Amino acid sequence: MLAERGRGATSPNPMVGCVIVRDGVVVGEGYHEAAGAPHAEIRALEAAGERARGATAYVTLEPCNHYGRTPPCVPALLKAGITEVVIGMRDPNPEVTGDGAGVLSSAGVKVRFAEDDSVFRAQNEAWLMRLASGRPWVTMKQALSLDAKPTLTVGRRAHITSDGGTTVTMMLRSRATAIAVGAATAAVDDPALTVRDSDGNTVGRQPLRVVLARTSVPRPSLGMLNDGRGPVVLVVSDRADERALDLVAASGAQVVRYPYTAGIQGALAALGSRGVNDVLVEAGPALGTALYRAECIDELVLVTAGGMAGNAAPPAYLGPPDAHGADLEPRFSAREAHVSGEDAVTVWRPRSAHTEPGRE
Repeated sequence: MLAERGRGATSPNPMVGCVIVRDGVVVGEGYHEAAGAPHAEIRALEAAGERARGATAYVTLEPCNHYGRTPPCVPALLKAGITEVVIGMRDPNPEVTGDGAGVLSSAGVKVRFAEDDSVFRAQNEAWLMRLASGRPWVTMKQALSLDAKPTLTVGRRAHITSDGGTTVTMMLRSRATAIAVGAATAAVDDPALTVRDSDGNTVGRQPLRVVLARTSVPRPSLGMLNDGRGPVVLVVSDRADERALDLVAASGAQVVRYPYTAGIQGALAALGSRGVNDVLVEAGPALGTALYRAECIDELVLVTAGGMAGNAAPPAYLGPPDAHGADLEPRFSAREAHVSGEDAVTVWRPRSAHTEPGRE
């Protein structure tokens, strides 16, 4: 779908695509490329030029009729002479005023909505999550051994999966607005959190890099703070040491605070308040457990390698069981499974899903 080309780059806005058709022929198309860039309708109108007069515009989200970073789309559609607009889904953003569809209709433009908007809602589920809850959509990824261990030894970096697991990681990163790790993972692994090709070279758009912490402050010498490959945000509670934070800020990190008592929900809300629609969390045991117990995992991607880590390896989960008596009570259900190289990939979603509400 055309709108997908903007994935990972449009926060705090949704992904939107637009196609303009006249006499059965596509005369223009466009998509929202990035926040602050022209909206999909404007790009499509630019491509269509005079051929837009008397044409039909197909757009995945209700056109906006308000000023944000860019001018509204409704006046542009009217000025171009569009006579019909077919809309995938209504814009549910409570901050959006102007009723784009209503204004178009009042001006004599024929307006139709898709009978089933589920495909459009699914495409923008991260944006809807942030609008409804104030936090980003969380995809958590973990690499595990056959005995479900995330590493071999406590406090030491280990490579668990093969090249197949790396391929999955790079694909997930390339689609993410932000990538996050916990303070412990940052300290032990010193990860780059970049999108790289098979030769290790950075490629394409680089997501925002995030370290989630409560009171632990990363050392200023951390690689991602000094590699010049894009901004790094430290999301840390208000109980962190001020002098340590000053050193990290001096090294280039943006420091975002949240109330200590708010826990992981507060950290995610702090990211959401910055307009981050979605975040890929490459979680260690402590952060993964916190996210799981707070019910803040919207999608779980497990990459399993074909070897055993052994009894000395730490577990992936540090909390109590999901159980009723002697029976496990699953909180997640499997949605996908496939093979990448020599590794197995499974994708899980909560058994009871959230979602809902708009465009900024």
